[in-house]
Amino acid sequence: MRGWGSGRQPAMRPAVWLGAGAFIMLSWLFVAWWQADRLPTKFPPQLESLDHQAWSHGAEVYFLERYRAFHQDIINLRTQWRREQVRWWPTANTQILQATYQNLLQEGLNLLKTSQHEKFTRLQYLKTALESERRQVTHLRTLTGSFDVRQNLRALSVTEGLLNQAASRLQQNHDEQARLLLEQARESLVPVESQAMAQMERYGTASQLAKWNHWVTSTLDWSTKTGGTVIVVFKASRQLVLYRNGKPLRRFSIELGFSGLQDKLQEGDGATPEGQFHILQKKGPGSTKFHKALLLNYPTNEHRRRFHEAKVTGRLGAHRGIGGLIEIHGQQPNGNSTTNGCIALHNADMDAVFHLAKEGTPVTIVGALQPNNWVVKVRGAISDHTRQRIALPIGSPTFRYR
Repeated sequence: MRGWGSGRQPAMRPAVWLGAGAFIMLSWLFVAWWQADRLPTKFPPQLESLDHQAWSHGAEVYFLERYRAFHQDIINLRTQWRREQVRWWPTANTQILQATYQNLLQEGLNLLKTSQHEKFTRLQYLKTALESERRQVTHLRTLTGSFDVRQNLRALSVTEGLLNQAASRLQQNHDEQARLLLEQARESLVPVESQAMAQMERYGTASQLAKWNHWVTSTLDWSTKTGGTVIVVFKASRQLVLYRNGKPLRRFSIELGFSGLQDKLQEGDGATPEGQFHILQKKGPGSTKFHKALLLNYPTNEHRRRFHEAKVTGRLGAHRGIGGLIEIHGQQPNGNSTTNGCIALHNADMDAVFHLAKEGTPVTIVGALQPNNWVVKVRGAISDHTRQRIALPIGSPTFRYR
């Protein structure tokens, strides 16, 4: 026994140590190799950061399907990543997951860049649309004091408020909120635009212009033949012109009622009647609160006929009156030149007209004579805007994927 033991034990020790050393070396190399191919213990945050950035720049709004696929791929990769973490040794999946991760990083960067560009483009597009709607509101505002926009004043104010909110959202780069506000503003404008264009239409109608021209021509012909003085009022240009011998003698600026460019139909409509009239009465100081006044023979038989027809057809209620006391007058005692359907002048101008006119003097009131008057131009601008309105970008889906 001692000889087996003494004879063999010394001989075995080098082999044992060599074997043990080799095992340790191989184990160390294996661990080094294994660690090199292991995935990080924590899912890298770069992908989720890209996901959030792309979403915040509107990727879900602009590229819904692409963003949904990208978002879902991240979820799938994270799930597989965690499964791989619990394995004792790496598998071929490790390299696949790493490749997938790199591909998703690139897709996220591309999606973010594309979304940023799309957002910038939409913001510029919406700013252009916003300014276009503001110009439309300005056009409609110019009609205040010329056409009856009373029932639409609130709609105009609401529209202006919505446009201001949209401008604020655009400054904050909130394009989708701005788009929704712009849509609401446009909806608020539609009835205002429709009514305004309907009221303005006759200023460009050939038959109406022909009628106005005929009235003025016949009035000036009478002045030429008789050498008499006549008054012609041009509502669109807000001018009163005194003629003698068929030639202009004096021109004066005038004020009209709140819907003075419309033809008077009923009491309280703020419109100035159109037609061929004459002066019934001259009212000096003490006979009128408007400094001096020239009372016209409104309503004429033609106005009564139109008024009756409007009642029969239901355009006017049975209780409505035709109105009266249409005058050419001066200012109120407080210097105010406003009127509710008459023709108002400054007192100094009224003195001149009062001196040259007399009872029986013809007075013709028309809208305009030329088809290129400012009413036609403004109506054209409003109409063009409604037909060529800038289409807003497509909005977001009805749900949020995130």
